[in-house]
Amino acid sequence: MSTPIPKGQELTGAITKHMDRRFLSSIDLAGQGVVELEIDRIEKLDELKYDNGQRETNVILCYFKSPKDRPLVLKATHIKAITRRLKTNNVQDWVGVKIPFHAIEERAFGEMQLCVRVAKT
Repeated sequence: MSTPIPKGQELTGAITKHMDRRFLSSIDLAGQGVVELEIDRIEKLDELKYDNGQRETNVILCYFKSPKDRPLVLKATHIKAITRRLKTNNVQDWVGVKIPFHAIEERAFGEMQLCVRVAKT
């Protein structure tokens, strides 16, 4: 017999108000086409705790000039794409550069999801 699902809180209004909005996500870019974001700085956190209690170690955050308060959690896919585009893996060379991002649907974790990717423009 399976464990019953506990009763949760019914959501109303915009789904985004119920998400951890500290970070830039695909929802922010959905429907906007390619958006150029200028890199302000790159930071590394030993540990990041998300609003849902999940923890992640060795997290790299990419901060932008705008939106200033919403960094993108850089995954290997982002790092490889930015390195390829700028032809350098030296993060000091990334600062001040505008990178084109967009939200695209692709397979991730076994299902189709909207993801933030570096655009190939």
